[in-house]
Amino acid sequence: MAFGLPGAMLTGVFIRLGMPPPDAYSAMVACWMGLAFVAARALATHWSVSPRLAWVAAFAWMSMPVTWAHAGYSMLSIGIALLPLYLLQTVQLVAPENAGSVSDWRTHMRQMMSYPLISILAVFMDGYSFMFFAIGGSLLLACAWLVGTPAHRQRLTWMALPLHTTSLLLAYLLYGWFIGKSSYSAPSMDVFRGWGADLTFFIQPTQGVHWIPDWLGWSKERSTERYYGDDSVWITTFCTPIFLAGLWAFWRLPRHRTVTLGLICMLVAGFYMALGPSIKLNAIKPLGHVEQTMPAEAGLAPTGSELMSAKLPGFNNMRASYRWTALAVFGAWGLLVLALASPQRHTKSVALLLICGVVLLNLPSIPDKLERDIRSRSKFFQIEKDLVDHMRSDLRPGERVAFLPWRNDFLVNYVAARLGIVAFNIGGDKNLEHARQFWPVWMSGFKAETFDEQFVDRVLMLLASREADTVILPHMNMLLAAHEWPYPADLKAQVRSVVKAFEQEGMVVVSEHPLYTSVRLKNVRTDRPADPNIAMRLKQICLPPICLKQDGFGEGNDTHVGQLKEGRLLTSGKPGFLLFGPRVTMNPGSYQLTLKGTSTHDSGTSWVEVSSKDGTLIHGRYKLIPSNDSMLLQTQVVISTSTQTLEIRVFVESTDELQLEGYVFRPSIK
Repeated sequence: MAFGLPGAMLTGVFIRLGMPPPDAYSAMVACWMGLAFVAARALATHWSVSPRLAWVAAFAWMSMPVTWAHAGYSMLSIGIALLPLYLLQTVQLVAPENAGSVSDWRTHMRQMMSYPLISILAVFMDGYSFMFFAIGGSLLLACAWLVGTPAHRQRLTWMALPLHTTSLLLAYLLYGWFIGKSSYSAPSMDVFRGWGADLTFFIQPTQGVHWIPDWLGWSKERSTERYYGDDSVWITTFCTPIFLAGLWAFWRLPRHRTVTLGLICMLVAGFYMALGPSIKLNAIKPLGHVEQTMPAEAGLAPTGSELMSAKLPGFNNMRASYRWTALAVFGAWGLLVLALASPQRHTKSVALLLICGVVLLNLPSIPDKLERDIRSRSKFFQIEKDLVDHMRSDLRPGERVAFLPWRNDFLVNYVAARLGIVAFNIGGDKNLEHARQFWPVWMSGFKAETFDEQFVDRVLMLLASREADTVILPHMNMLLAAHEWPYPADLKAQVRSVVKAFEQEGMVVVSEHPLYTSVRLKNVRTDRPADPNIAMRLKQICLPPICLKQDGFGEGNDTHVGQLKEGRLLTSGKPGFLLFGPRVTMNPGSYQLTLKGTSTHDSGTSWVEVSSKDGTLIHGRYKLIPSNDSMLLQTQVVISTSTQTLEIRVFVESTDELQLEGYVFRPSIK
């Protein structure tokens, strides 16, 4: 999926030229990867590597698993591959040659134009590689200042540093303006730990990824059942050969050179950050642990990077910690390339031998990979036949469609574009987070991956309100199906149970297909009055933000001192909140609150309140009185302004004997 704007735009060009979408995407990747290859060669020649060896150096860079093994992550793979293009700008910027000459000023004017453009390209291509460019470039600038002459330091301070920081800031601001926000919510540290690189991943490759290690029996089988994170953490991080080669090159190279120091700093910084907040050494999930995240106690020791990952802008959104390996690999590769340019014949020969060895160890099984890629292309066309063509006969271009229950629905990205429909769903965690902010009221009320007791009613309101024209109930996981096709219809049984409820409704048409079920309102002719049965059915639905209802209680309800018994909340002889929550959105207006239950003894100080903002905004508080007629309270409540945190809270004393059976908070009848 072409998430990055440069990738999406170029793919669109190829589609307009008549290419099928899979081939257009492949052509786009080939173009950007070709540019990455040329940029890697240009960086090598800039470091005085001979033209022939520069081709070898470029091929070595493109062989790194941190580039090609990320192909399933779209622009991330391209962004990492383009690091030589990005950092070539900084390498040229900090070069001390010709400082103060006319040619230097011409070079600086050219850099003043190219540096902002490259920064903008980097940030719109991929956020991770933009950060690697920003950190790697900053390290090069810092090292150049440390070892530079006074005149060179002055040039760096007044020319290079302002250009570097201004370009990055401009790119960041443009990206924030484009997406409509400056940052995303930061994930928990357990996510950073789960996606941190295990030390064994650096040393021992994963089975089925690299040709020679597999042939030698060096590889190890890994899966998400045993290891934290996902497979990207261990299939992209095998880098011991290039690390060792880079360290050897650093030992052989002059230490005072700006580039040498900058590259070793990148290697160390990238390796350190790739570990995540905790050191892991063959960290295996304990029995019964199914989450991909990792708790702090599962690590050997903290690395100390948690503060940066939690507090620093940019760092706090780089939850896949292992991807910092890309910066470390670039640093090691750069050191080895510098060794290829060494005037010492022995150093150059050993460097060439090492770089060839690294390439051989990096390579996948070419025949197997080619076969997989051909099969992947055929799967795209199979998706067209199995899913898209069926939906094309069921959905009309321009229709508003909700795929429910919603998930990280990656496959919807492709389906919606092919059908020309307007979909609420989208794939990609950050895309989904952003999209949900603009979902209309009924759509935003659905729970992720869940058919709850209010699902059918909410779908009816979603359709009746015209927020959506059609609801699609997929029979398979739309995230996993985007990665493997055909994917089993493992959700069909769950969907079938909901379909039975829809079939009992008289206001929708349900169409079942092999891979999905569609639900839409029955056609209503404009020359006839509205069906009174449908209007009556809609009035019976009680859902936020127009109504709130609780029939019985369960484990999901919030209580401090209550005891659950047969769907009722009972006092326990302790003072506190017998009930609070659910903190939902409600429209302003006049409502009637009915609290159901019985009370055999009342302290005289127990109460129920309707409030918002954790009790700081009280819409109404009412005293409870003993009752045996299943109704503890019925009163009018006025909400003057819309609220997103409305609660029904019941407070009891230790002497109260009370049981709650439910409540209804619905608009008053005028």
